[in-house]
Parts: sequence; structure tokens; C-alpha cells
Amino acid sequence: MNEIEPLKVHLTGSDVPLNNQGDKNPCRRGLSVRSFVLTAADPVQQILPNNLNRLHAWIRPEQNSISIAGSQADAQANVNGAAKISASSFIPQYLPTTDEVWATGTTLPTVVDVIAIIEGP
Repeated sequence: MNEIEPLKVHLTGSDVPLNNQGDKNPCRRGLSVRSFVLTAADPVQQILPNNLNRLHAWIRPEQNSISIAGSQADAQANVNGAAKISASSFIPQYLPTTDEVWATGTTLPTVVDVIAIIEGP
């Protein structure tokens, strides 16, 4: 026998709130915005920490290209464990990871902008 699933309807002017996402327990999604200056004195920096509550992250080098890696050692070595991100596109690079991210500049000094959405209580 086939069961009929009821169709949910929202009436305009109803005092029952419309819940499009189906979240029974909505939580806060905070914004974190930072800029890091990579210099000859400090060429490798952690731009995103390990955070299981991070939902989204975007990074954008401002003037010069950068390399990113999953560890400080890989970023310092700037070889196989690192990925280059060009500054010429002006489009932020999306990084949907909760792991730490380290950056180093290919030309120093350079500035890296980081935007992250963090879910929390």
C-alpha cells in the first residue's frame, strides 16, 4: 500500500514561522575576517587553525601569489605538499576544510585575506 506524504503549506499571515531549512535547533554561524602579512621576517604563517566548527573558508592573496599547505613543514619546504594560489584572478579560493592551513608568499611581503564561517552555540 502506498502512503501519501502530506504537502506542507505556509499561510501568509500565519503566526507559525516558516522554516525552509528544516533546522529544529538553529545555531549561530559567526563570521571571521582576518588579514595576514607575510614578510621576510615571518614568511610562513598559519592562516586557518584546525577547527571542526568551520563550515566554509575563502582565502585571497592581495598583491602576490602564495603557496598553501596542510602543515608548517610543507609550507616552509614549498614543494610537493604545497599548492600555489595566484593573486592575479582576484577571486577568493574556496577551502571547505576543517584542517589547519599554512601559507607562504612566493614574493614577500604580501597580504593574505581570510574569511571563514564558524558554526557555534
